[in-house]
Amino acid sequence: MDDLAGLGSSDARRIRVLILASTYPRWRGDTVPAFVAEFAGRLAARGEQVQVLVPHSKGAARVEELDGIAVRRFRYWWPESGQDVAYGQYRGGLLSMVKGAMYTVLQASQTVHLARSADVVNAHWMVPQGFAAALAALVVRRPLVVTVHGGDAYAFNGLVGRRIKRWTLRRATAVVVNSSSTLRACRDLLERDDYAVIPMGVEDHGIAPRTRVKGAGLRLLFVGRLVEGKGVGDAIRALALARQEGVEMTLDVVGDGPERAALEQQARQFDVGAHVIFHGWVDHSQLGAWHARCDVLVVPSKEGARGWREGFGLVLVEAALSGRAAVAYRSGGIPDVVDDGVTGVLVDEGDEVALARALIALARTPALLEAMGDAARERALSRFTWDGVDAAYARVFESARAGGAHTYGESRDSRQR
Repeated sequence: MDDLAGLGSSDARRIRVLILASTYPRWRGDTVPAFVAEFAGRLAARGEQVQVLVPHSKGAARVEELDGIAVRRFRYWWPESGQDVAYGQYRGGLLSMVKGAMYTVLQASQTVHLARSADVVNAHWMVPQGFAAALAALVVRRPLVVTVHGGDAYAFNGLVGRRIKRWTLRRATAVVVNSSSTLRACRDLLERDDYAVIPMGVEDHGIAPRTRVKGAGLRLLFVGRLVEGKGVGDAIRALALARQEGVEMTLDVVGDGPERAALEQQARQFDVGAHVIFHGWVDHSQLGAWHARCDVLVVPSKEGARGWREGFGLVLVEAALSGRAAVAYRSGGIPDVVDDGVTGVLVDEGDEVALARALIALARTPALLEAMGDAARERALSRFTWDGVDAAYARVFESARAGGAHTYGESRDSRQR
């Protein structure tokens, strides 16, 4: 497969973009989050020339065209079974630290090679992609746009981590953040006056007509990884409290992760095992069917043990576009998506009783639930679909290309925190 230089570079109006990411579909039908792939596809549909550099994983092709996008995957460990830093497989410990260092070095090396035929490098997440791209920029000077998704801003906040992230932000030509919460976290690292707030977009597949299940009561849906910060345990406890009040409801859990066994045990302990159904991962194309079955999306995300918070919450936008209201914790970037009392209900982070009360109130006022779902869709259409997002990114890339390969630290005074 040819590099970017062979992809129609004669058209000077088109921007040649090299995208770096740590999470990207490894094959068609993969269950890993696909928002970077969707983003790349939207840019390509606009006529931009896109190539993606991501880490290798067992069973994936090293070089391929996936859904029309040129994808290269770099190896950073031997044997192939050891390519496990990305895709939610990181285990910590000394060996993983060594792998992580090699991952960054190899990614920087590959970036140097591929960036020579790019106009702009777009690194998703400050670490390790942004840091690797900033290292590469010391060798081959290309404008660097760093996209911060939230988790990278909140975590890795020891002395060394903060210095790495601050240096990365300073080296970037432009920085895009996905929410007001992520913006605050980045400004806490480095104050600059040109952060752009642009969320990842979502494709509008239309309203999901409800498919009622007889006797199910209020149907709740959770979609995401089963890890501590996602708060599924809080949703289970809230459901148990609601059922104690005589309000019928069930919870469908779509996703998987290391907490699944403990959460299943918790549901049994609260005597709601028959009302909390774990479905595992499903293909993204099937989510519309799950939205059709639910009445409310529940998103009890909260701060994790290492400072993780929900940077934005694309799952909230997907549910809103399906015409579904949400009940969620007031945490991270969630308030950027959910307008409390209008498109859903927000309660204080970790308050399971308030979560239960909100669910009970919606179960008892179906007209309000319907109105919130309609308002959620209208708001999502106006703010969070790809039509506006990819155009905004194209403007950022064009501005970066026009401004050359200067860095923020060289062009403006900065105030570090």
